[in-house]
Amino acid sequence: MTVSTSLLAQYSTPEARAESLGRISSASTVAWILGPTVGGFLYKHVHPSSPALVASILFLFNSSMAYALLPRDEARQVGHAAKMKKSKYSSFVSNLRLCVSSPELASVVGSLVLFGWVTRTTSYQSMSSFYEEKYSMEPHQRGYLKSYQQCLNFVVQNLFVGTLLSKLGGERHAACYACAFLAASTLVEVSADLRLFVGVICPSVAVASVLMSISLRSLVTQVAPKDSLSSVLAALDVLQNLASVTVPLYRTYLFYVMARYSGGDQEAEMAGDPTPSLWLMSSVLHWTIFAILIRGALLGTAKGDDKKNR
Repeated sequence: MTVSTSLLAQYSTPEARAESLGRISSASTVAWILGPTVGGFLYKHVHPSSPALVASILFLFNSSMAYALLPRDEARQVGHAAKMKKSKYSSFVSNLRLCVSSPELASVVGSLVLFGWVTRTTSYQSMSSFYEEKYSMEPHQRGYLKSYQQCLNFVVQNLFVGTLLSKLGGERHAACYACAFLAASTLVEVSADLRLFVGVICPSVAVASVLMSISLRSLVTQVAPKDSLSSVLAALDVLQNLASVTVPLYRTYLFYVMARYSGGDQEAEMAGDPTPSLWLMSSVLHWTIFAILIRGALLGTAKGDDKKNR
């Protein structure tokens, strides 16, 4: 996604960038929906090696299409090659400095990294008995639920991103509203039943999470220096991976604290898992704190830039 986002930023206007990012994300979502189904069908009804063979053919076809259809700017390619030759031995530190080259860019990069961290931290996908305890779901029904959630993400990414951004006043305000909406949706989920979860909570979370992700990614492409966008995106990927490494450690600490002061969940399949209600209340706290931080980071730097321009 780093290369595709960089190319999209070069050949799209800032006004249409978020909507274009939504379409790229929707294409990826469709692949995640159809890929496992097609792969399973090929494995069972054609040959065990057919999924790998089809994947190889698709990779070759995709490479050919990219070479034939993507626009080429020879002057830009020569300049980029010269730049890469000069910075052949540049380290991650130099790319990281680009991410904090301005307060505006640093606030957007920090918000995007923290968004990914909070999303992984508050996720209950890996909690083995969460859905069974909270919504009395059978284990096999979780697959249907995942497909439903992916379909919701596709609809939002493809149809509603541009409209929502225009009505909410741009990417900065949309990201702030989306984060607050995630906190509110998680709070409602504490006392929700299965019908409310499927009919209201899932669509609400899909809208908020997609809007949040695309708004922040669009902001990165707008505030980063055009000649250094690829380096900023590469450093951003590394920062997100580094933040992800800390998630299991932090979740283990949360599980320990919750088990110590609440006695743990006696009905959980895995010992030490907190009760669904307690975990959701912890998630509400995390999203609320993040909503406060991101509001100050995004809107605060925007006001500072407006004063400078005046």
